Amino acid sequence: MSTYDRHVLFVDDDPDMRELIESLLKPRGIQITTATDGLDALQKMEAGLRPDVIIADLEMPNMDGLTFFQKVRANDDWLMIPFIMLSAHDEKPSRRRALMLGVDDYLCKPLDEERLFLSIYSKVRRTQELTRYAEAAHETLEYIRRDMARMFTHELRTPLVSLNMVAEMLSKYAGDLTAEDAQELIGTLQAGVTRYNRLVEQMVLLVQLDTGALQNFIQEAARPGLLWDALIAAVNLARRFSYRQRDVEVQYHPGNVTVEIVAEWKSLSHALAELLSNAMSFSPKGQPVVVSQRTEGGEVVLRITDQGPGIPEEKKRDLFRRFNQLERDKHEQQGVGIGLYLARNIIEAAGGSLLLDSKPGQGTTVTVRFPIAKASAEPLEAPPTSTGATEAPA
Repeated sequence: MSTYDRHVLFVDDDPDMRELIESLLKPRGIQITTATDGLDALQKMEAGLRPDVIIADLEMPNMDGLTFFQKVRANDDWLMIPFIMLSAHDEKPSRRRALMLGVDDYLCKPLDEERLFLSIYSKVRRTQELTRYAEAAHETLEYIRRDMARMFTHELRTPLVSLNMVAEMLSKYAGDLTAEDAQELIGTLQAGVTRYNRLVEQMVLLVQLDTGALQNFIQEAARPGLLWDALIAAVNLARRFSYRQRDVEVQYHPGNVTVEIVAEWKSLSHALAELLSNAMSFSPKGQPVVVSQRTEGGEVVLRITDQGPGIPEEKKRDLFRRFNQLERDKHEQQGVGIGLYLARNIIEAAGGSLLLDSKPGQGTTVTVRFPIAKASAEPLEAPPTSTGATEAPA
C-alpha cells in the first residue's frame, strides 16, 4: 500500500495496543496521536487537534468509545471526521448499536493490518471528496449570490433611472415641453412604474407561494370560466411586462373557446402573462407568437409558441428553478428570473399542468392543460375580460 501523509487519532486504554498501532502506522507515513480514553481524546480535540481519522476502542474507563463518538458527532466542526470503532468482542448487538449510531467502520481485535490500512485510506479519501464537493458548492453559492445581487440591483435601478429622468425633465422644462414631448415622458414614466409593479407583484406571489397562502386562496376562490378570455387579458398584461418587445405580433388559433375550466382568474392571468411575456421577449423581430386552444379528451389545452433561439437540452432542467435566467448577458429583459417558476406553481395549484418543449434553433412551445369543468347550475363569477384588447380573435 502506498505511503500517504495523514493524521490519525488512536484512542485505547491499553498501552501495548497504542504502541502496536504506532509501529504499524508510522512506517506508512501516517502521523498518529494517541489518547488513553475518550475523555483524554476529547480534551485533545477541544485544545485544537483536528485528525483526519479517529480510531477508538469500544470499552474504555472514564469515557467509552460510543460516548466519545456521540460527543464528536455533537460538534458541527467535527462532523466530517471518519470514526472507526474497535472492539475485542465481535458481538452482534455491540456492532449493530455502533453502526446504527453512525460509526463509519467497526473492526475487531486482533486487528488485520491490511484491513486497518484499507479502512483508514477509504475513509480519508471519501472525506476528501466530500470536502472538495462542499468547497465547490460553497464557491457556486457565492457566485450565485453575487450574480443575484447584481441582477436585483440592475432590475431595481434601471426603472429608477427612467423615473428620476422624467421627474427631472418635468421639474426643469415643464413650461417648454410640447404635447409630443410630454406624451413621450409619460410613456417612459408608465414603463418604469409597470416594471416596478411587476417586480413587486412577483415577489408578493413568491412569498405567498412559499407560505402556502396563494395555494389556499386559489383553491378557495376558484370559479368556472373561459380560459381563452383569461388568455386575452393576459396578452395585454404581457405587453406591459415585455417593455422592450411589446409590439410582437400574436397570432390566434382559438378552436373551441366555449369550454370552461375552474381557476382563480387573477393569478391565472398573471401566470399566462408571464408565459406570453417570455415568448415575446425571445421572439425574433418580425416573427409572431402563436397561441392556440383545443380540447383533447377531458382537457382544455392551450399552447404558446415562439420562434426564438430555443433552449439547449442541458439547460432545460433549470428552467423552472427560481431566479434562473438563460444567457442574461444576451437577454437582459428577463427580469429577475422567477416568471416561469411562478407560472408553473400557479397553474399546478389550480389543478392544471405545464410542459415546455424546446430545441435549439426551433423555438419553444409551452403547453398548458386544465381539466374541463363540470357543469354547474349556480351562476358563478366570470373571469376577467380583455378590456380594450386590439388583437382579440374574431
